[in-house]
Amino acid sequence: MASAPPDPPAASPSRHIHAAFAALTLAALCFGIWRAVDLAWICDDAFISLRYAENLVLGNGLVYNPGERVEGYTNLLWTLLLAVALASGAPDVASAMGLGIASYVAVAGLLIHASLRRTRRGGAPFLPLAALVVLVLPDFHVWASGGLETSLFAALALAGLLLSRRAARDGRGALAAGVVLSLLTLTRPDGLLLAGTAAAGLLWDGRRRSAALLLAPVALTVVGWSALKLAYYGELLPTAFYSKSVLRPYYAQGVVYLGLFLAKNWFLTPAAIGIATWRIATASPRSRDATVLGGSALLYLLYVVHVGGDFMFARRIVPVLPLLLLALEEVLVGLHPERARRIAALACVAAAALPYPIYGDGSARIRGVADERRFYTEGVLAMRRQQADVVGRALADAPVRVVFEGGMCVFGYYSGLPYLAEMSGLTQYSLAKLPLERRGWIGHEKRASDVWLAENDIHLIVSQHYPPVPAPADPPPVDLVYFGDTAVARITRYDPAVMEVLGRDPTVSFVPIERTLERKRREIERVSAERAEKILAWLEGFYLHGAGDRARGVAEELRALVKAKRRSGS
Repeated sequence: MASAPPDPPAASPSRHIHAAFAALTLAALCFGIWRAVDLAWICDDAFISLRYAENLVLGNGLVYNPGERVEGYTNLLWTLLLAVALASGAPDVASAMGLGIASYVAVAGLLIHASLRRTRRGGAPFLPLAALVVLVLPDFHVWASGGLETSLFAALALAGLLLSRRAARDGRGALAAGVVLSLLTLTRPDGLLLAGTAAAGLLWDGRRRSAALLLAPVALTVVGWSALKLAYYGELLPTAFYSKSVLRPYYAQGVVYLGLFLAKNWFLTPAAIGIATWRIATASPRSRDATVLGGSALLYLLYVVHVGGDFMFARRIVPVLPLLLLALEEVLVGLHPERARRIAALACVAAAALPYPIYGDGSARIRGVADERRFYTEGVLAMRRQQADVVGRALADAPVRVVFEGGMCVFGYYSGLPYLAEMSGLTQYSLAKLPLERRGWIGHEKRASDVWLAENDIHLIVSQHYPPVPAPADPPPVDLVYFGDTAVARITRYDPAVMEVLGRDPTVSFVPIERTLERKRREIERVSAERAEKILAWLEGFYLHGAGDRARGVAEELRALVKAKRRSGS
């Protein structure tokens, strides 16, 4: 009689646990991608990069305005990727959002791979804390898109630092790390900080040759790009360096910026303190990887606090948070007992999915820090595009120079106007370099003055007022032009050539200069000499100074009136 077959070997508890975490990670990956796609959006500043990319594709160069070379972006690699997408015929907004979401998925993939690699390398348990938090934390879902380089920066920073740690162990991958970190510095110049910490980590490990190999491509990239910028733009630094006053510390606002993030994601501080205390209490061995990754993230966050953070909530913190989370994971994996370790990881992930609603009362801005996605809904983008279409069509044949107010980069991109400037200096060196009078909303602390507008021959300032704009008063203001009820602009200099083009559009209304001159002449006749001089000075800047021969007779008459008043003392 045949004996019964032996019972199959029981699966070890660790295999069940690994399988459970693998299933959880897969579910979290699906959830994270779904939320990123579901929340996909694009912010106003992204349209600066899109205009640069569009001009590059059209053959105008890497410029905001054709014929004027200004480095008004800080994300070269991102802008070039957008240009490639536009050149291929891909839709602009969808490309910006899609590239960001793809980068977010890459961040998650790199974190999962790092956890698996650690498990294979040393038999450590599969405990993908960093990947799970990144996949469930709402701020990562929001900034997966946004149209900016946020997720790309995060992916390159993580890849570069991970490659540098591999080089620290076996000497391989240092050059690859340097190439990736070079791309990081081209994505944002402050990526140099992380390249420096990666090299410092290698030196700490005694890998001098690897550190040199890592720094070589970074140095070549920085030197090469700096030389190209000086030759092309005549400037080494972008406008944002000046408009955001990077060299001027703003710790009070930076602490608020970081504090708001930690208040919303309340679990981060106790998790970091708890894991560190646990390691000390159990006398667990130190992890150099954790020290380098965590130290890199903390140094970058210190820099963010130094410059005052940003006006967009979480945007400057999200890119280095994966490094900090992976450092915590590295420490947690080495702690005992195993069951407590798993519980701690799952507790962190659960807490990450339950942020404190700091913007939950309906406010969209706290101390100048905005929940940016709330400002740029599909409806808002549609209104800005409507304004761009109407104003762009009315001014299509006019030799006009236009400034637009804050929050209108969407308008600037879609208007197609040949010369545009953003009010706070993001696209103009001379405006960005104006003295900083007082601290305020980061990146929006400087504003075009009347002197700057005159010196730069600006004709119109398009208001940020959403349509429908209020109807003009009776009598209507002499310095406003109405594009139906869609948009309104202030006339800073009445140029007959520009206003003649606008006058052909039946939907556009403004006070003709003849009526303005007659109104102001009557006003000069009845007011004091001091007031008359001010009216004449305004007319000189508004029209008379630049109108040439056609205004010479009127100008002489008005000047004579004012002179007579001055003599009579009336």
